[in-house]
Amino acid sequence: MRVLFVLDLYKPHIWWVEILFENIANRMVKKWHQVKILTSRYDKNLPEHEKLENWIEIYREWWSRYSFMFACIKKWIKLAKWADIIHWTTYNSAIPASIIWKFSKKKVILTCHEIFGQLWYRFMWWKWFFFKAFETFIFKFHYDKIICVSNYTKNSLRIHFWIKDDKLMTIYNWVDYDWWNRKNFPESEIKAIREKYNLEKNYVWIFFGRPGISKWLIYFVKAMPEIIKKIPNFKAILNVSESVNNRADDVRKFIKENKLEDYIIWLWWVKYKELWNYILSADVAVVPSLVEWFGFAAAETCAIEQQLICSNAAALTEVVSGKINFAEPWNPHAIAQAMVNFYNWKYQNITRREFLWEDNINQTLDCYEKVLWK
Repeated sequence: MRVLFVLDLYKPHIWWVEILFENIANRMVKKWHQVKILTSRYDKNLPEHEKLENWIEIYREWWSRYSFMFACIKKWIKLAKWADIIHWTTYNSAIPASIIWKFSKKKVILTCHEIFGQLWYRFMWWKWFFFKAFETFIFKFHYDKIICVSNYTKNSLRIHFWIKDDKLMTIYNWVDYDWWNRKNFPESEIKAIREKYNLEKNYVWIFFGRPGISKWLIYFVKAMPEIIKKIPNFKAILNVSESVNNRADDVRKFIKENKLEDYIIWLWWVKYKELWNYILSADVAVVPSLVEWFGFAAAETCAIEQQLICSNAAALTEVVSGKINFAEPWNPHAIAQAMVNFYNWKYQNITRREFLWEDNINQTLDCYEKVLWK
């Protein structure tokens, strides 16, 4: 079997999606399948063509994930002729992959990592029309199968784009439980962080991530005045970019107006692997999402057995486990109450859920077989 992946970004750019497809590609070549990857050349120092030690070939075109959508059609078509299956992802890579399909008529699979649908209107204000139109355009293309990263994602495609069930399947993303294991985070390092910030006598929660459009960071901070009234020894750790050009500005303004500075510790920059020591140094972690299509941050927090507050929206209810308190999205009072409940030892204890990479890869390969030999 010969598979062509068309991806917005790939190694050495590393994030959840890139790691996912790296593992799929590696497993395929171990089973004597052939893999080629077409992606953007986001760094000019990267080679245009690279053959890895395991015989996976990477083709990088143009200089960004956006120019990549429209450039080098001949290269795309040539690679498509070689492939048996073309596998692409939302969003930008769907454009070249669909053009490729038009010329090659090969089997095509889309992994849908997210779908905003009507949420574009709520998140993007006056620009919502353009984002919604682009998303609608993407899902008008031909595909033999759409892999959804959660049942929430699958149901969103049913509702918003009327895609038939025989085109859809759920394959959850995976979590590396060898790494996300509490035993990998020494108690001495966790204790050292609490001592460094004088948190030994405090009840602490931590926010980590981007202050992006689908995050509830501002609602998280707006909940603090109510929490402080009920938990006098409360402290909040915020791991947010120091940049003045993002939504963190509104957060800083609210903090200053409400004189919350003494209750907050800002972490402007923490290496990703070190971040989890900070997460475990808190009493409760908060994953501040208004919508998630899988929810890696939530699933990984649960994997290391940290207490978690998250919204009861989207896919989060599918992936979390352990000691959990849910809060209604967009509602600072609900967030505050969830925190107070943890302080008073009130929470749900959900049976542990695991999302194994072996399951993800085996189901993906099974999807390839069914699509190819249908």
